[in-house]
Amino acid sequence: MSDPFPKVPSTPASPRAWLNALRLRTLPLAAAAILLPSGLLALQGKVQFEIVGLALLTAFLLQILSNLANDYGDALSGADRNRIGPARMVASGQISPQSMRWDILAAAAAALASGLTLLRHLQGTPKTYALWLGLGLLAVAAAVRYTVGRRPYGYRGLGEVAVILFFGPVAYAGIWALHGRTLTTADWGPALGTGLLAASVLNLNNLRDREEDAQNNKITLAVRLGDRGGRLWHSALLGVGLLGLLLYAFPRSVPLTWGWALMTLAYSSLLRRIWQVREPAAYDAFLKPTALYLLVMALMPWILYWRTP
Repeated sequence: MSDPFPKVPSTPASPRAWLNALRLRTLPLAAAAILLPSGLLALQGKVQFEIVGLALLTAFLLQILSNLANDYGDALSGADRNRIGPARMVASGQISPQSMRWDILAAAAAALASGLTLLRHLQGTPKTYALWLGLGLLAVAAAVRYTVGRRPYGYRGLGEVAVILFFGPVAYAGIWALHGRTLTTADWGPALGTGLLAASVLNLNNLRDREEDAQNNKITLAVRLGDRGGRLWHSALLGVGLLGLLLYAFPRSVPLTWGWALMTLAYSSLLRRIWQVREPAAYDAFLKPTALYLLVMALMPWILYWRTP
């Protein structure tokens, strides 16, 4: 059996290598998952800024944990050996596997500490506290197990499911619970919508890496569906996600409806160009705008909040 880590650096990793391993360009998605539900609470005059700040910190740490674990796990499996996108640090030999394992442990500890601090704001019964503590531990486990372990779920086509749940209903309901609120039927529109739009970013990533992943037995949903099926799935993620958000905003806020409608047009233009892609590497150009569009949508309730006397 060949060594999964053929390149082991003989010197400590550079600060630039660690910065690349953090993959900060993924943080807008984590921010959107917190800013959108808290922004809707702000429009209702119910927001608590300390909770929002701690929730953002926790979300960022969980995202960084996932990025580090993904870098390590894909190097271990060989999935990053000939990747199309930006180089990964362990697979390219810029960070040693041992160093990355320690950093994963540190990130997990930081995420747990931040999450426990956040839970101090939760009001309710011990059962409610136990529920959210369990979901927090599950979020940490999900961040690591995406590509690490004996049977990583990211290699079985379940990555989008995890993103939809944790970036959507779990994050949304968590912000609501921390503010002493419970979800109504209408809240499921933006809760699921945020998760679906976040999952579209992962789908683009998997479409880009589809051929390489198939060769390395990383069976993502894009591998299962194929290129055309993956694009149809992408269209469904965007269409249903945007519809959920618009249906929520329409009877509640005319400015928010117009803002999200304009972003729907922007997403539509992006989707049209995605359907014109001919080479897998071309999907990479759409990752950043797709993530930033969701962040813009998440910031719109906050813009309306600050502009309202």
